[in-house]
Amino acid sequence: MNTTLSSKLDHQKTPIDHVNSLAFNRSLSSVRETKAALYIQNELCKENIESQMEYFSFTGAKRYFMRLSYIIISCYLVFFRLFLVIFAFFSIKYLFQRFRNYSLVGKEDSKNVVAKIKAWKKNQNRAVVILSAHYDTFSSNLPYGLQKIFFFLFKIIILPYVLFAFIIANIFIFGEKSEETFQLIIIFTIVEFVVTVAIFLLVFDDNKSKGSIDNASGVSILIELIKLFKKNPLENYDIIFLWSGAEEWGLKGSKSFCKRHRSYLTEKYDLDRSFNINIDMVGTYIGLENRNSTPFKSQKGIFNLTTMLEETAIELNVPLIKFKKKLGTKTDHISFRSFAKKTKSSFQVACFHSDKDSKFIHSSRDTPDKCSSQNLNGCLDICHATIRSIDLMNFYLEEIR
Repeated sequence: MNTTLSSKLDHQKTPIDHVNSLAFNRSLSSVRETKAALYIQNELCKENIESQMEYFSFTGAKRYFMRLSYIIISCYLVFFRLFLVIFAFFSIKYLFQRFRNYSLVGKEDSKNVVAKIKAWKKNQNRAVVILSAHYDTFSSNLPYGLQKIFFFLFKIIILPYVLFAFIIANIFIFGEKSEETFQLIIIFTIVEFVVTVAIFLLVFDDNKSKGSIDNASGVSILIELIKLFKKNPLENYDIIFLWSGAEEWGLKGSKSFCKRHRSYLTEKYDLDRSFNINIDMVGTYIGLENRNSTPFKSQKGIFNLTTMLEETAIELNVPLIKFKKKLGTKTDHISFRSFAKKTKSSFQVACFHSDKDSKFIHSSRDTPDKCSSQNLNGCLDICHATIRSIDLMNFYLEEIR
């Protein structure tokens, strides 16, 4: 086992090469998203590393919008007492098997790329490292700050309309059928559609962002990390590499992975010594979220993941900026924090995220030149050295036992 941990690596192929190769839009369920997943698999195949595509489906924004439209149309049919139309619709839909799952907008499809490097030792009580980064992109016509405002409006204006529509329907049918009530329905519906259409036209744009900082940077670092660990595996830790899809649509890929593999990971590994490092955005600097690395439970292990990453950066003389947000960053590490809670373990989680670079993401400004090659290599060095240090600590513990 190579125990040289404090020196920087000599990178033959740097992450920036992959960032340049992935400099295209990789929006959900697009051909380009599949192209990115195949690029990852091809890079692994060159090193004789086996990987799997894990497919999953989920209900996306367009499907929710269509369902909302169904509800509004149904409410109007009820308002005007066109019960026969409603009866005919549901009769046709559920009378025939082929129509039962039919929808004008289907579920969104995506996939995760998963690979594993096994430890040298096959101890039954060995632990696991999960390294994760999402490869999909999201593009918008609005700056990141305005996007958050529009999505907030969506939550406080559009979603409550469903409840409002049913309340008004009951008033209209069973209460006093006044002209004022009818006008209120019309006005609220117009506001509803104006805001919804504005969100879809102003926020969503499938072609602008090349997704370099967010998150070709993390994808590229993981590709080079798995090559290093393939050549020189750990002694006591298996390493699972997860390139997740649909992160931009609610962390769907990482949630699917955690749900699908929860039982397997719980039964096979000592999760109290295991951890996740999520790499989401390494751009103009290296950022590390400063949160308790062990969610929901007291520290049981022999190390603190966040502290070790910071100390390794100092030892390697790699600039690292720690930050803390009140609500935390909305990245795939949230799925693994939830995983720690559901497994009732001391599974640790850390997240690299250059939060100040959010002004570039989801737009045409998110280009490869915003990704510093030095920062990408520095993050790679920090992760590689920290993981080896933790493995070495466990190696000595096993020797003592």
